[in-house]
Amino acid sequence: MEENIPPDAALESYLESKPTRRTIVVILGLLLLGVAGFLGISAVAKSNKPDKSHAKGQEVTHVTVAEVTQKTVPVQLQAIGSVQAYSTVSITPEVGGIISGVYFKRGQVVKQGQLLFTLDDRTEIATVEQDEGNLAQAKAQVDQAKANLAKDLGAVEQAKATLAKDEAQVRQNVETLNRDKAQAKYAKAQDQRYGQLYYDGAISLDEAQQFTTNNVSDAATLKVDKAAIANAESVVKSDQVGIVNAQAVVQGDRAAIVTAEAVVKSDEAALRNAHVQLSYTKIYAPITGRAGNILLTPGNVVQANSTTAMLTITQIRPILVSFSVPELDLPNVESYKARGKLEVTVTFSNDPTHPIPGFLTFINNTVDNTTGTIQLIGDFDNARGHLYPGEFVNTTLTLKEEPNATVAPAQSVQNGPNGQFVFRVKPDKTVENVPVTVSRTVKGLAVIAQGLQPGDEVVTDGQGNLVQGSKICTTDCKAADSSGHKSRRHSD
Repeated sequence: MEENIPPDAALESYLESKPTRRTIVVILGLLLLGVAGFLGISAVAKSNKPDKSHAKGQEVTHVTVAEVTQKTVPVQLQAIGSVQAYSTVSITPEVGGIISGVYFKRGQVVKQGQLLFTLDDRTEIATVEQDEGNLAQAKAQVDQAKANLAKDLGAVEQAKATLAKDEAQVRQNVETLNRDKAQAKYAKAQDQRYGQLYYDGAISLDEAQQFTTNNVSDAATLKVDKAAIANAESVVKSDQVGIVNAQAVVQGDRAAIVTAEAVVKSDEAALRNAHVQLSYTKIYAPITGRAGNILLTPGNVVQANSTTAMLTITQIRPILVSFSVPELDLPNVESYKARGKLEVTVTFSNDPTHPIPGFLTFINNTVDNTTGTIQLIGDFDNARGHLYPGEFVNTTLTLKEEPNATVAPAQSVQNGPNGQFVFRVKPDKTVENVPVTVSRTVKGLAVIAQGLQPGDEVVTDGQGNLVQGSKICTTDCKAADSSGHKSRRHSD
């Protein structure tokens, strides 16, 4: 039952006769304070006791280490490169007409000389046939002119033969005249002598008249001979005129041949041009490369020498990569290039482990004064077709090989407020912070110019848990645990 509380008037006498609840609460509070004080003193005492684990040794960190070695490494220049087509050709029509056929697929690799398009060729075929007829006619005219020349040359030879015969007749008539002159002279002398004898009465009149008749007859013969010579000479002159005329005809024949042959050459040129125009109705690939989009399909009409391309072909085997290096590196590039070919390799950002090899083939002749760089171009056979024009690639130009370079894994090098450093492993399995100078990084290896020596061991993994003097283990840290050391993996 609940205890009855006395009235106020009797409170004082009640408190004197029986303990109150306030008194009980005060006592309990004092007891609790005592217990808390005891526990606090116990905790302080415990905290002041030496820690056995720390007394036995410091904390051990599990890490991965690697040895610093000497190796032949390349001296390289690296830059971002742009892939360029070796050559680009835009296919435009040389003649107008309707596209009658397309013989490739967009994006296909076409080979040089492969048929791409055909155009309606009926007009060009008709022109070829017409020019062939004109040429045949011109050749017939040449043949006719040559036949006329041959005939007229024969006439000239005939005229020359006639002239020779008539000149021989003239000579013969002259000889006859000379003979008859001698005979006439003799007959005249006989006539005069026998005339004197008749006058002297030494001979008869008949005898004298006989010599007179002979003299007159020989004189008449001389006149006939002279006339024959004159006639023969006239014939000779006529023959000479005939030869001149025949030779003139021959010259005309030769001129006609020249003219006819000129017509033949003109017709041959026209026929060749017609064949060329006909050949333009079949459009072949001028280079080997990858075909772009088909811009005009069968049924479309194209115009001769149109500026609108029917197709664009880009040559990607081989292919070019253009990149730039600082102008300060230009002397070294030129020096090493003069000694032989310089290798250029390219990689993609998403696949850096499969470089594509090539060679440096071009150094530009002008430095870009806005960037202070010089353009270089490398040739790549691109046998597998991995490089496409317009791509950006990581480009590496190798200048030479440096033997006996001191190298360490690139992941061992850390960046701190005072520069680059590594954690070098000491013989007592502690680490020390060693500043280093890295000249370059090649294929995951840092080339150390200063700070390390071959044979040194450096931490390559777990550096985040290390400070100067940290204790490490590299294999099984349980041995360290058994000796009293705490162990911690770098991932903790």
